[in-house]
Amino acid sequence: MDKENIYEKVVSYIKENNLISPGDTIVEGISGGADSVCLFLMLEEYKKEAGFNTVAVHVHHGIRKKSADKDQKFVEKLCASKGVELKTFRKDIPLICKITKESEEECGRRIRYELFDDVCRQYENAKIAVAHHMNDQAETVIFRIIRGSGIKGLTGMEAKRDNIIRPLLCLKREEIEQYLEEQEQSYRDDETNSTLEYSRNYIRKKIIPKFESVRKNAVEHINALSGEAADINAFMEKKAAELLDKASEEADRKYITKGLSKKYKSDVLMEAEPILLKFAVRALITEAGVSIKDVTRSHIDSLCELIAKPKSGEIHLPKGTTVIKESGIVYIKPIEGFNGEIKEKEVEDAPPVRTVLPEAVIAPEPQPEAAPAKIPDSPYKFYYPVVGEGDYTLPDGSVVTCRIISEFDRDEIPDDTYTKWMDYAKMSDDLCLRTRKTGDYLVINKKGNEGNLKNYMINEKIPKSERDNVPLLASGSKIYWVIGHRISEDIKVTDGTNMVIEFVYRRAGDNSENDETSEGAENE
Repeated sequence: MDKENIYEKVVSYIKENNLISPGDTIVEGISGGADSVCLFLMLEEYKKEAGFNTVAVHVHHGIRKKSADKDQKFVEKLCASKGVELKTFRKDIPLICKITKESEEECGRRIRYELFDDVCRQYENAKIAVAHHMNDQAETVIFRIIRGSGIKGLTGMEAKRDNIIRPLLCLKREEIEQYLEEQEQSYRDDETNSTLEYSRNYIRKKIIPKFESVRKNAVEHINALSGEAADINAFMEKKAAELLDKASEEADRKYITKGLSKKYKSDVLMEAEPILLKFAVRALITEAGVSIKDVTRSHIDSLCELIAKPKSGEIHLPKGTTVIKESGIVYIKPIEGFNGEIKEKEVEDAPPVRTVLPEAVIAPEPQPEAAPAKIPDSPYKFYYPVVGEGDYTLPDGSVVTCRIISEFDRDEIPDDTYTKWMDYAKMSDDLCLRTRKTGDYLVINKKGNEGNLKNYMINEKIPKSERDNVPLLASGSKIYWVIGHRISEDIKVTDGTNMVIEFVYRRAGDNSENDETSEGAENE
């Protein structure tokens, strides 16, 4: 293929993808290397017929010193020969990296695009043109596979994203070099492109040549796969959006909420195929303002697992974002300290469920004969449903704090009378803080044998006058924690525990963590 055909290939690609329109200003990133010089020459030729403007931008990274100085002079001479306005910038990337803790590769890329954006803001209808080609695309896909990306990572770079265009994605590196050779156009070689210290250089120099030795058209095939992955990803994202819309409509239909702009019915999400649920979760995370680049496969799997299980809980994402599942809905926590209300529409006069500090259900005071009790008779002196992380204040002023811990050290299990760790996966969903009732029991040994709560209190020599006031963490008749004493054997943290739920009890008037320990405390 000669230079004319290579040029026409790029022009056709620009038109097919609607990359440039008449009246645009194209900010051309030019380093002086073969790729950017080829892009520069082609755009300068194409603008004669397409009616757009160009301005070149060169960034001196302060890494290669004298070589970089020569690159800048080369670019200045080239732009002057074509009558193109050039904006040059000098940045000390090594110094910036020491402050930001980025790699030079990451930092250099970020700084370049920030400068490109700054220049774009000076013009109307401005776009950034960068010189990525087919080999770069193959490198990107391979790099993302190795890093553990999902199908979205296979989509690689797009011909157009926001205000960034890539007119050379249709060319291989060899075609670029052939075009420059036939144009008798020189270019600069960046010696850092040869070092194998950078991951992309290793892929470029070692991995892709191996692929090409197995199959000559390996780069084209990787690009074709990337294109198909993009189509599949677009289809799945569309279906995921439809699923979220359906889950949101169902949540709006069944729940009244205060302080939530958007919420999703977990049952609707659970009905989806696992792969579709993952796409929906990614979309939900993106909606929360978290870049998918900052989210790991573990985040995705944990959130899918939370949605699929009947339990309430929450997942902490980067940037301080929290996704919560509560009362049958999934939502993004709007702000720190959020205490909005969630109430089912179908249940009339149902007490509101709150994220923290729920209303206590207390046996009613005697009412006049003509006035019926507002709350049904209760066997408890108090009863608090535990519906999420937060503080629960008991009638005597003492406080029980609940939090979920996803990362923990088993060697740091607290040996404290008033701080208990429990295996989150083994807990029931209908937790409550209450006083005792007839039939209460707890698991007393590793064999799973059950013991009557009344007998336990007698054996522990808890005075009879105090037994009805001892706070309990319970589910139904099962007692998980006799607060101030032991926890149930079956919910202790073990080597198989993946997530911990922690409860801390503070007596009234005690503003600090209670540090009293029981001499006979078990490893609870």
